[in-house]
Amino acid sequence: MEFCPECGKLLIPKKKGKSRLLVCAKCGYESKLSGNDAYEVSDEVQHKPSEITEVVVVEGEEGLTEAELEERRERFIEGIDFFETE
Repeated sequence: MEFCPECGKLLIPKKKGKSRLLVCAKCGYESKLSGNDAYEVSDEVQHKPSEITEVVVVEGEEGLTEAELEERRERFIEGIDFFETE
């Protein structure tokens, strides 16, 4: 990882014709890469637990015990409470 000597922003690897460059998206500074420099660009998004959505599939209530029905009601209420506290 390299930073721009002009403004301090991250330099992004780009191809321009046959040459490979490190380019600053803010000020336009360019620096040539030598043939043996290897750069890999990847994006990985980290989510907070509050950004993850739980999907609940509700099936018919026939054949469920009273305890299973009560558990469904409690989970539903917990989900509502979770969104109200955010």
